[in-house]
Amino acid sequence: MKHEPWELVMRAQVILHQATKKCVCNTGMMTDLANITDDLEEALSGDEPTSGEVLRILGHELKSPVAAIVSLLHAVEIGYVKNPENSLRMIGRARKRAEELVPLVTDIMVLGNLTGADASQLDDEVSMLEVCRSVHDLMELMFMEKGICFKFTHPEDEPVLSVRGRESFLRRVIQNLCVNAFKYNRTGGCIFLRVFSEDSSVVVEVEDTGMGIPPEDLPHLFAFLFRGKQAKRNPDGGLGLGLSMVKQIVEVHGGTIAAESEEGKGTTMTVHLPIYDGRE
Repeated sequence: MKHEPWELVMRAQVILHQATKKCVCNTGMMTDLANITDDLEEALSGDEPTSGEVLRILGHELKSPVAAIVSLLHAVEIGYVKNPENSLRMIGRARKRAEELVPLVTDIMVLGNLTGADASQLDDEVSMLEVCRSVHDLMELMFMEKGICFKFTHPEDEPVLSVRGRESFLRRVIQNLCVNAFKYNRTGGCIFLRVFSEDSSVVVEVEDTGMGIPPEDLPHLFAFLFRGKQAKRNPDGGLGLGLSMVKQIVEVHGGTIAAESEEGKGTTMTVHLPIYDGRE
């Protein structure tokens, strides 16, 4: 039976939670994790010439952390780490690696949902003001704790700023752009989230005071699996799915996204979405 990648990651997390809670790692757990590693490779393998290379890349990105998890737990199982506190620390490291898989698997799932999206899934009235406000409220404290201010501005006389679409997809866009602005910022820097109307569009801007994007990377920024120089240097740089996914979501909603950046000074991402006035 072939399993979905997200199911396999969830199974691995359950095993790691049990191991952490009991500070034990037995042969059964090791066997289960080894099987999950094999299943991940099978779940992400493909023979289609158009998708095979992409799936092999994704398979490698998922399999490597799982192999590290198996290695860490194997050290505990064979008694290499005898001190209970150190054993617990090793199991905690394994769980942390498993948690790192979740954003990647989530991006894969979102891309899969986009592929099968139809008009009925994108037919809600969504307030981009409320979407942006909720993202700001969720992330403000986390950013502040890392020494980065997060400011949200919007016109007081435009309380709705509605678009037509699917809220979970659009929230993903804003979250992704804000997280990127955070990753590539600097201590003492700022992120500015703005939402307003312009002609027949709702406009969302995410501006940061970070390291900026090299000019040669800008034309490829939204390409599938593209990782620029800054992403390759950053250990949290990701696989190159995020901005590709953001662009797909925006375009599915009839909008556009553009990036402006000056290396060493910061980046501004601008999203335009058609205003929804309640008419068909």
